[in-house]
Amino acid sequence: MANIPAHPSTESWHEVTVGDKGPSFVWLHGWAQDLTAFDKLVSLLAGTGRHRLFDQPGFGKTPIANMEADTRDYADRLAGILKGTGPHIFVGHSFGVRVSIQMAANHPELVSAVIGIAGAGLQRKRSLLFQAKAQMTKTWGQMTRLIDQFFGTSLRSSFEARFGSADYRNAGALRTTFVKVVTEDLSPQAAKTTCPVCLIYGENDSETPPEFGRRYAELMPSATFYELPGFNHWDILTRGTYQCEAIIKQFLDKSSFND
Repeated sequence: MANIPAHPSTESWHEVTVGDKGPSFVWLHGWAQDLTAFDKLVSLLAGTGRHRLFDQPGFGKTPIANMEADTRDYADRLAGILKGTGPHIFVGHSFGVRVSIQMAANHPELVSAVIGIAGAGLQRKRSLLFQAKAQMTKTWGQMTRLIDQFFGTSLRSSFEARFGSADYRNAGALRTTFVKVVTEDLSPQAAKTTCPVCLIYGENDSETPPEFGRRYAELMPSATFYELPGFNHWDILTRGTYQCEAIIKQFLDKSSFND
């Protein structure tokens, strides 16, 4: 892969390109990953167009731009970089699908299609008991912060160590962004995504279950949902690359992007 300069903007994201002819693709990785997450899949699709892979702010070689950003902010910043180009086929994994949907909803002139692999951005359907326990945990977390402020204790650290997810604990300066991201619901943005959409989910994905894909497909006017048996949130990009390749090429042919 060879580095190429980003288009003029108020900022730049670390970028790598593969291919130089055909439709333009923009690849956006998942949370806590970088553009190398797509190495296997993009190598299989290299001949389908010009592929631009980005490290999103706070990951890989792109520095943090805003410690309180949400996915709309990520999309708006990327739109500034891509202004005057495209439209592009956005390929995202997990968090990258969130940003791709924000792009399609708010910058449709830059998006010709979205290919979402294990896409996040919807809230799980939970039982009333689970919701009650979650609210109690949230309230206790808020109380530990107040108690620490008044009495100089370290209850909040103990709380985060016990109840915080690995991604939350490791988010560092991006912790505020992480909280915003995992609590957002992109249903309104999905309904505004009118371009062709290909949704690929692994049957055994516990992070972004296939239920998300089915719900997205119901919300999006031009979406197709695929469920791959035997794959989870992560190995869909490794063991599942050939299956993803076949689906993506079929989608591109059907949508006439390879003409």
